[in-house]
Amino acid sequence: MKKIGTLYKWLFILMIIAQTACAIYFCTTKVGMHYDENYSYYSSNATYGLSVPDREWKDGLEIISEFRVNKGEAFDYGRVKQMQSFDVHPPMYYYVLHTVCSLTPGVYSKWQGLWINVFFYLVSIALLGLIAGKLAPDKPLIALLTLALFGFSPAIISCITFIRMYMMLNALTLLIIWLHVRVLTGSRISVKGFYLPVFAVTWIGFMTHYYFAVFMFFTAAFMCLYLFIHKESRKQSFIYGGTVVGAMLLGVAYYPVCLSHIFRGYRGQDAINAFVDAGNLKERAGLFIGLLQEYLLCDTFYISLLVIVLLYVTSTLRRKEHAKLSPAMGLLLTVIAGYFAVVMKTALTNAEEAIRYELPSYGLIILCIVYGMYDLTTLVCDRLYTGKNAKSLKQAAIHGITGVLAIMLICQIGGLCSDKVLFTYPETGASIDWAKEHRNDCILYIYNPNNSWMIWNDAEELMVYDKIFFISSDTTEPVTDREVTEGDSIYVYAMRGENADAVLEQTLRDCVRHKRAVKIRELGYADLYEFR
Repeated sequence: MKKIGTLYKWLFILMIIAQTACAIYFCTTKVGMHYDENYSYYSSNATYGLSVPDREWKDGLEIISEFRVNKGEAFDYGRVKQMQSFDVHPPMYYYVLHTVCSLTPGVYSKWQGLWINVFFYLVSIALLGLIAGKLAPDKPLIALLTLALFGFSPAIISCITFIRMYMMLNALTLLIIWLHVRVLTGSRISVKGFYLPVFAVTWIGFMTHYYFAVFMFFTAAFMCLYLFIHKESRKQSFIYGGTVVGAMLLGVAYYPVCLSHIFRGYRGQDAINAFVDAGNLKERAGLFIGLLQEYLLCDTFYISLLVIVLLYVTSTLRRKEHAKLSPAMGLLLTVIAGYFAVVMKTALTNAEEAIRYELPSYGLIILCIVYGMYDLTTLVCDRLYTGKNAKSLKQAAIHGITGVLAIMLICQIGGLCSDKVLFTYPETGASIDWAKEHRNDCILYIYNPNNSWMIWNDAEELMVYDKIFFISSDTTEPVTDREVTEGDSIYVYAMRGENADAVLEQTLRDCVRHKRAVKIRELGYADLYEFR
């Protein structure tokens, strides 16, 4: 047994090294930023709050200064909290990002955010391994394969390359599950060992993302019920419930604007409207289950689900009663089903980008698939095979399930090799190179003042230019700045939308040396024109 333990220990170490190297490799391939990622830096480090002028120049250095910590601005958490109050998110992740940027002042780099994600990725791997070890302490292969399928999943790697709070959220949800699984598998409930950690993690999680409250609701509901139905722990259920509610109330007291974000903010209203709309269930279920199938387990999810169903049906052939779930597995299944269903009904349906919202359930889904296959295979063999060959048949069945999971892992690695990792935006490199070639030219940006946030989508290019002349599209007043009207090389970013075409035509008329506007590139929310 000692030799087997040592072997698995080295396999775990080698696998985690390989997964970390894989994650860092895909981080190196990241070139561009999603506008939400640029907003992460902006709302963590803003100096004045970037105001977009109308028919005025703005220096490129002034733009980039809003995305980094400048001299005298380090560790200003009050400003970070204030900036988040204007948006729809709690501030905890932004505190972390601002801290890292404060330790590297004057720098704006993807690595400031990516190293945070890599750190929480490693924390997630450790916690998932601990949870698997508690569920199956005598079966290290279950933990090993769970971590392999988790760490090499395109969905997980994609959330590492996405510089937002979701990998931190994932680590916190796994931490709260770990605290509960310890109790459900025999650890004693104590103030220091359970209640205080649950209180702290609940508050930090709620201050990281409001979806943590959804995750915690199903976790707490299961735990309260579990403690209440046992007479000896009935008192504990009330103490536990008070602990969770107290942590949430502390969150509200610390950050009272959270209530406005959840119930009155545009994202909160969108989420509530989507939740109560029964007509969108089929569409949303198709999207989120499709993402689970394509990016988490790379076209093997339905196969694995079929195997589990067949094993479960087979396990009941000799006995009328079904297999009993352990309390810990009951918790995992409750949280997975509840969280996935609620988020599926409320999250933004922005195509493959939506994988970030379901991320906290992904590791637990993989664990349940691996554990379920092995546990049910053992149960089937114990019930159907009792003769002298039972042991060899059981070993053969276990090897077969291991083979199925190995095929799933191969499919995941194939997904990594076939461009299923999101949020790297390699095409942005050519755009940035183009901007560097034209950094001294006359650059105009026509924007919609009602959607000025769309400018963040092009922020990496705008930072390159020496200066940019911004033009609001809410009026067709002529441009009078002579540097623009008499310029030679003029390039115009024109945000698509109402009145933009009219403003573009007016601007062309104002530039006396040019007769036509030629579209040379399409961006996310704008088109780039050259005046000729």
